[in-house]
Amino acid sequence: MSGGGGGSGRSDLGPGVGGGFDQCSREYRAPVNSPKPSVLGPLKVGDVMDVDVVAVGSSSTLVVRDANGNLGGSLTFVGYLQVINCIVQQAVSYKAEILSIAGGVYTVRVYPV
Repeated sequence: MSGGGGGSGRSDLGPGVGGGFDQCSREYRAPVNSPKPSVLGPLKVGDVMDVDVVAVGSSSTLVVRDANGNLGGSLTFVGYLQVINCIVQQAVSYKAEILSIAGGVYTVRVYPV
């Protein structure tokens, strides 16, 4: 009799089978950094802005723009680098909906469209 070896595990069924979570489908909540009163002042809760990437030297900054394309401020939050990657590398568009305005602090919901 031969001494049979171990099991018949399949190595061709890796963890990625069937797809996974799309990092570009996530939503985020964040304050607008350095908000520009002349751009954001006329806006109200529920208004939606465009999210864009601006190249500054060798780095990129995530920003919000009003309907006229005016820069309203920047965005930084856990995951913002992934959003930059989704915009630049995968051509995903994002919007920022104003959730609250309190004392010049604009909190937005950043989501893909």
